[in-house]
Amino acid sequence: MDKMEKKWISDFLGVGYRYTDIVMNVLILYRDRKLAIKVWNENIHWWPDDQIVLRFIEDGDYYWFILYQRGKNLFSKENVGFFKKNQLTQNYLRFKENFDQKTILRFSLYKSVENKTNDKDKTENNENVYKRNSPDFELNIFKRMKTIYDVKFQNRNELNSNSIEASLIKNLGSQYA
Repeated sequence: MDKMEKKWISDFLGVGYRYTDIVMNVLILYRDRKLAIKVWNENIHWWPDDQIVLRFIEDGDYYWFILYQRGKNLFSKENVGFFKKNQLTQNYLRFKENFDQKTILRFSLYKSVENKTNDKDKTENNENVYKRNSPDFELNIFKRMKTIYDVKFQNRNELNSNSIEASLIKNLGSQYA
């Protein structure tokens, strides 16, 4: 199989992690609800859980998030995978440290929310009055999920040069960063 025959999706916002469930969740974050639902319905929905591959390829202060289905699914509209370069974060490191055999994949809507506390309320409560420069964010996690059993954490320099992951990073890395 040609390693590049998949359409690689990288226009999602990023990757998030949720620890509160029995099995930890990996969240693909979107700003556009309609796009997220469309991508899930046309692709992820059809992926058999036992054929989903998730790789975290560490490279210095970054890691590559690579998610795809092994083989070709006849029900999907396109043969897609997800590919994104991310900064190493405490959330990622916590996920890696606590990972146990499988994870749940879910999509999530990540949107900014206006600050609902107004200056008058702050003054009445004797709090310092200030305007926030950074918005608050709301995370809406979609109910649909897939269980991923094939998850690996690797260093870039340990990859086999013929692997899908090495080829992706080499050929598409700068384009999809």
